[in-house]
Amino acid sequence: MLKINRLKIAIRTAEQDFGFDHTFMQGINFIASDDNTCGKSSVIEGIYYALGFEEIIGGRGEKVLTSAYKNSIEYNAKTYNTLESEVYLEVHNGTDIITLYRTAKMENRDSRLVTVYFGCLSEVETGSVDYDNMYVHMPNSATREKGFHTFLERYLGLELPYVNNYSDSESKLYLQLLFSSMFIEQKRGWADIFSGMPNLGIKEAKQRTVEYILNLDTIDNEKKKISLKDKKNEIEKSWNDIVQALISDSRSAQCIISGFPNSPRILEEAVRAKVSIEYINRQEINSYILNLRDELSRLSSLKPKIVDNFDELQVELDETEKQIDLISNKVNEARRKLSMEDASIKSLRESLDTIKIDIANNKDAARLKNLGADIGSEIIKGICPVCNQAIADTLLPLANEFHIMSIDENIKHLVAQKEMFEFALNGHSEAKEELKNSISYFEGSLFTLRRLALSLRSDLYAVDEELSESIVYKKLELANEIQELEKFKNTVDNSLEKLTELSKRWKKYLDEKEQLPKEKFTLEDKKKLSSFESNFKNDLRTYGYKSVSNIDDISISRDTYLPVINNFDMKFDSSASDNIRAIWAFTMTLLQTSNTHLGNHPGTLIFDEPDQHSIVISNMKAFFKGIIDVEGWKQVIIGITIKDTDTRIAIESLDVKSYNMIKINEKAFTQIIKVPPLNDADDQS
Repeated sequence: MLKINRLKIAIRTAEQDFGFDHTFMQGINFIASDDNTCGKSSVIEGIYYALGFEEIIGGRGEKVLTSAYKNSIEYNAKTYNTLESEVYLEVHNGTDIITLYRTAKMENRDSRLVTVYFGCLSEVETGSVDYDNMYVHMPNSATREKGFHTFLERYLGLELPYVNNYSDSESKLYLQLLFSSMFIEQKRGWADIFSGMPNLGIKEAKQRTVEYILNLDTIDNEKKKISLKDKKNEIEKSWNDIVQALISDSRSAQCIISGFPNSPRILEEAVRAKVSIEYINRQEINSYILNLRDELSRLSSLKPKIVDNFDELQVELDETEKQIDLISNKVNEARRKLSMEDASIKSLRESLDTIKIDIANNKDAARLKNLGADIGSEIIKGICPVCNQAIADTLLPLANEFHIMSIDENIKHLVAQKEMFEFALNGHSEAKEELKNSISYFEGSLFTLRRLALSLRSDLYAVDEELSESIVYKKLELANEIQELEKFKNTVDNSLEKLTELSKRWKKYLDEKEQLPKEKFTLEDKKKLSSFESNFKNDLRTYGYKSVSNIDDISISRDTYLPVINNFDMKFDSSASDNIRAIWAFTMTLLQTSNTHLGNHPGTLIFDEPDQHSIVISNMKAFFKGIIDVEGWKQVIIGITIKDTDTRIAIESLDVKSYNMIKINEKAFTQIIKVPPLNDADDQS
């Protein structure tokens, strides 16, 4: 709960100090004056400012306050320049009393500094209370220990949830948003429900605020959904990183993997058995490694020296050079095909872009046509604009007339073409990747064969007793290839182990997702919303709402939690005075429903000039009585002009014990009488 005990505002000038110092009670507190320019709003602004809620007025810092705080103050037809101004606000949360101190104008003290005194204002004035300095309207002031709104949230016993923001991350449901549903200021607050809510980057801030005040389960469910979405994104990213790394390794190893799970799913224990690895020549990797080992074994059995080996070397060199020519041709052919694929892909993408533009244009045309626009010229209709005769679309006579497609038919045809082109583009893209892999493999083979040919030529012209360079080179190449393929096999196994762990997390995610409520609202939520809707309608009746013949046609939207009539914003069917009644009703209903269903409403309301648009006396009486009749804790501060006889009568009809009247006679900020210090003579007398 939040109870405002005392507000003290001090404004200092060179000649005279001015101020406001009054206490408030539980129930209704009127700050009243006969005229509308006596400073009631300036006083209420002091409450907002001390709490760091001035964004509800329209901005941050002292700039949103009235001139008296910043520039000058008028009193008895004289203007005094403001030198310093400060606000003290004593509040109570049901357990502890604290006093908040914030300056609006003071040298060497920033307006973003808030001092929290851990005691009542009278103790602050005597200097016998502990305090702590905090900051507001700076980064992390709602989350860090020294952030004032972090402290205030904890002091009020609130646990504000984290909700989605427009940066696709999470932020707290800021206190300013919460209290904008409770503090209705004069300038903007009466335009519409929540019209004073500042834009702090929170998605669907109004909905989240109502959900929190009424303590709906939807906000927890939404939080769970956000958490699950984060888990899903994390698993998908980790899974994709492993797959992409393995694809890169497979290209380096010139292997093709089949049966590898490319996206998250629940994996069976025998998943390794379903994954097959082939060398690029389509030979199973274990068989290929076995063949390489056999070849290495054969080479190892040969004598490393060149003795009577000339003919064999010449034959092998000839065969190697033939292989080089053959593979070179394959590389050239693959590059030619790759160039053709690039050209096809470019053409398909251009065609796709054109089709997408055509689809968009046709959809716009269909939309305009459905709205009743005349989108067809005479030529489009097949009529000559000169002679008004039908236009033939060919110079030759036709045996049959052709059917001209409608806009909708044209859209369907274009969409079908788009899908066909996308399918073709996907096929060409896959073919391009295969060609790139083939070129990579062939170029690797060419490099090996050319190195082998070089070694063979070296052997042919070597001395018989020298070591065979070609045999040594082939042995090294074979040993290296075997090692790389074995390493790649281990990489695949390790990747599968990682995916198995991710699969367990994926299974847990799916189970948690399945446990989420299938419906948006729990049974308890439905009860709260039904109560909220019923209370709102009853309050409208009590306050004299007449813009619709049957108030039962009004409902609370289950999407926005705002009042609607036949799914349209209720404001559009309301007169100016009934719009004020609707704001009364909605603001009061939040408090009523929260108190009844153990919601999170702090119990404090502020209405600045609620008697807008000449509300009739009976409705004002009903409004005041409705406040008094609210069950549970409440404190309501009302700034009101009572020059109008009806308003005065409405207040005077209340039991004097049920409200506290703070009467402003001429100006809210009055002279502070300075008591001069006693001198020696005075002391002796």
